[in-house]
Amino acid sequence: MDAYEALKETFDELFQQAAEEGCFTEDEANDLAESLDIYSLLQVIRHNATTVYSYITQGRQERSFNYRGEDLFRQKATLLYEETDQVTMEIVVASRTMELWLLEDMSLAVVACVSVDYDHGGYITQYRTIKDTPVLDSELCLDLSELVEDLNGMCGPVFEHTQPVYEP
Repeated sequence: MDAYEALKETFDELFQQAAEEGCFTEDEANDLAESLDIYSLLQVIRHNATTVYSYITQGRQERSFNYRGEDLFRQKATLLYEETDQVTMEIVVASRTMELWLLEDMSLAVVACVSVDYDHGGYITQYRTIKDTPVLDSELCLDLSELVEDLNGMCGPVFEHTQPVYEP
């Protein structure tokens, strides 16, 4: 199975699961799935893929402690959706977010991220852990309509001479 088919299957399964759980009717789920431009999305996802670390510290100061923990997924991934769960804002902003990542093998992963940010990015520390639950059963309150809108927004207009092309 090539990447195009794997990505299409991943989203078809997600929307099918949403229909089975009563979040959408079968027709609505199919309409959402069909509204995705899988080919363009695949290009954008591959272009935006990055290594996700389980722990990060980094700062802008000269002698700040910059560290990367181990690779969380052991493959590159693209952040598709993020939802703030808890946040405290003073001089230091501490937050807990739930994230939906698409991995290079076209599987989805739900991740909890605890982040502490001092001085608007002057010093940041983040800890991520994978939640071993199906996407729709996780703590992530995933709005599939919003997800589709965000995904289609990622595939905004690109001029042909500037768009990288990846093999499917």
